[in-house]
Amino acid sequence: MIVEPEPYAAVQASPAVSSDSNLGHERLLSISDVSKMTGLSPVTASKFMKESGRAIALHRRVYILESSLFTYLHELEVSKPCR
Repeated sequence: MIVEPEPYAAVQASPAVSSDSNLGHERLLSISDVSKMTGLSPVTASKFMKESGRAIALHRRVYILESSLFTYLHELEVSKPCR
């Protein structure tokens, strides 16, 4: 007599509740993207991303969320303006 196993019922996680409607739709910028956006060389863009403290390393490549880049630029503008 062969007993067939009962079908496996996967448990789905409930969606995360967030007040940010842009969550999940944000761009992940590479060094090349930041370089093009800012006019910095790729080497300088990489250093800039890392010094922000917001850089993300994925598979030996460096990225930054677009909002994190703009937040960091705004913080620099407020804390260290050119005079």
